[in-house]
Amino acid sequence: MRALIFALTLVACSGDHDSRPSTAPEPSRAPIALTYLGVAGWQLDAGPTTILVDPYFSRPDLDGPIVPDPAAIAAHAPARADAIVIGHSHVDHVLDAPAVAAATGAQLIGSESTARLARASGLPAGKIVAVRGRERIAGDGWSVQVLPSLHSKIGDHLLGGEIAAEPQLPMRFDDYAEGGTFAYLVEVAGRRVLFLGTANFIEAELTGLRPDIAVIATGLREKVDDYTCRLMRALGRPPLVYTNHFDDWRAPPVDAPVSDDLQAFVAEVKRCAPATRVVIPRHFDRMELP
Repeated sequence: MRALIFALTLVACSGDHDSRPSTAPEPSRAPIALTYLGVAGWQLDAGPTTILVDPYFSRPDLDGPIVPDPAAIAAHAPARADAIVIGHSHVDHVLDAPAVAAATGAQLIGSESTARLARASGLPAGKIVAVRGRERIAGDGWSVQVLPSLHSKIGDHLLGGEIAAEPQLPMRFDDYAEGGTFAYLVEVAGRRVLFLGTANFIEAELTGLRPDIAVIATGLREKVDDYTCRLMRALGRPPLVYTNHFDDWRAPPVDAPVSDDLQAFVAEVKRCAPATRVVIPRHFDRMELP
């Protein structure tokens, strides 16, 4: 199946600026592929490099002790990966990450809460990278910039806090505290790809980044003042946007008809960044970019 693509009319925009100019030559571009894994999960492939973002395949029953589903992970995780980045440590972002890291050999990058869960799951310390924000982590031909961010505006009882210092597994839903929230800028194959895994952000952390591709959470954005237009301006109106975290994270992945909310998001982008193309992905479709 192909991704649903909304091509927006090309109109020149004024007032852009880049607060972080660079005189370095642009690296040559190479083909990449993006695959939507559901919820806030993504797989970015660029030649031999694979970066995973918030891989969450299990979709378990949330009413009791929660455990990853090995069959779901085996069905959808790649054979190998270089890094896994985790936006925050709620269950729908972090549950499967230690098992996926163990299966793929990837480094697991996230907050101290994410690191605690990884250690409790038996992932070796050398595979865990705890971050606080503004770090840049580099591998062979790729790098990840960690950007402090904010969680979308859900109930206060679900925000803040950390996973226990020595968590006892399996945990229950309420044990998966937010643990701080990050966005990530991945640079690979001459591309700059921003992953925003929940619908809120710190404008100063994003201003001037100018990604080629922005993967943007849409759910609950209406609770953030002028979310879409402020974000488009801060990012310099990126050429390509993928919608993110719009499906039902409590249910099996289903490619439902495009919702009114997603159609509204497309209209918001068209109004604020008319030259930007918006793609609404389908689950597990590999979308190749030359």
